[in-house]
Amino acid sequence: MKSLLIFPLLVLVHLLTAQSQRMVYDVVLFGKKIGSTVVEKTTDPNGDIHYKLNSSSEANVLFTKKTSSMNLTATYSDNKLKSSYVKNMKDGVTEIVTVAYKETKYIITKGSETFQYTKPIDFSSVLLYFIEPKTRSSIFSERLGEFCRFVKTAEGRYECKLGNGVNNIYNYENGILTELEMSKGASVFLKLVR
Repeated sequence: MKSLLIFPLLVLVHLLTAQSQRMVYDVVLFGKKIGSTVVEKTTDPNGDIHYKLNSSSEANVLFTKKTSSMNLTATYSDNKLKSSYVKNMKDGVTEIVTVAYKETKYIITKGSETFQYTKPIDFSSVLLYFIEPKTRSSIFSERLGEFCRFVKTAEGRYECKLGNGVNNIYNYENGILTELEMSKGASVFLKLVR
């Protein structure tokens, strides 16, 4: 009788764990680990997909302490971005960007600016941790509140040059993001741990 009760419980536990993914990356500068990034994806019973990204790093560069942290949440419903919230803190300066889908448009708030976007957003930067963007030429950045041009430069390798001079290079193996290089002078790497 006990085995009849345990089997459905094991199946339920398996189904619940199959509904979530977690990726952990080391943040590396000059070959030294300076922080970590954790990205999680969960699916709720309604089918909505929730993403969370938490990143923090700290390094001494030329006798100056540099700190960076980012908290991001995003929700997708019916394969479309429903909302996102990003709090990005760099060396004591905080930037907040929110995206909310209302009726037929997105309301994007970046600091004191608010603007609208009417086309559906079906792929944003947090998805890059879980899905290789094989046929994408642009991707919406939750942190910047805008679309960024994306170029495939080799098999499993993609490049995204941002307006602030940062060049992001994404490397995939078997469809999984294994390394992200963020370059502006010196390169900071995110390297997959698990």
